[in-house]
Amino acid sequence: MDDMTGNSADLQRHNGFANGGYETDGTGSGASTINYRVLTSVRSYPEAQHHVDTLSDAGFPVENVRIVGLGLETVEQVTGRMTTGKAAWRGALGGAWFGLFLGLIFAIFVPVIVWRVILFAMVLGGIFGAISGGLEHAIQGGRRDFRTISTTRASTYEIHVVSGLVEEASRILRL
Repeated sequence: MDDMTGNSADLQRHNGFANGGYETDGTGSGASTINYRVLTSVRSYPEAQHHVDTLSDAGFPVENVRIVGLGLETVEQVTGRMTTGKAAWRGALGGAWFGLFLGLIFAIFVPVIVWRVILFAMVLGGIFGAISGGLEHAIQGGRRDFRTISTTRASTYEIHVVSGLVEEASRILRL
């Protein structure tokens, strides 16, 4: 590693823990010295969340629990066609919202008729938003002429608990 990032042991001394809060073995490999064991495996995230909520409600130290998603996949649902006009319209709406925000801020400090300041900011924001939205879409040259909603999901979720607390967690969840 270079001097700007430091080594793993330096990060542990400086921040307490490296690698997202897990103790490491100091070799820079990212190997965890905290021994987690699988408590249970479930099919949905809400079910995993429910188990952790149950543990929390029972006073279990949930900072010793982690939910691990396995078999990750990304699903991108196409929701419709995007045209330059639609892109401009969406830009105008976003610009108008931003204009409303700025108009409200300016209205606090400018001693004039408040509704005029807000309306002017919204109209100006809408115009600039429409121009930037339409221009951005046109520059893409048809490479992405559709809208999507992207989600990431796992096929199963495992609940891991620090090994010394597995029996207690199992008793609480009646597993």
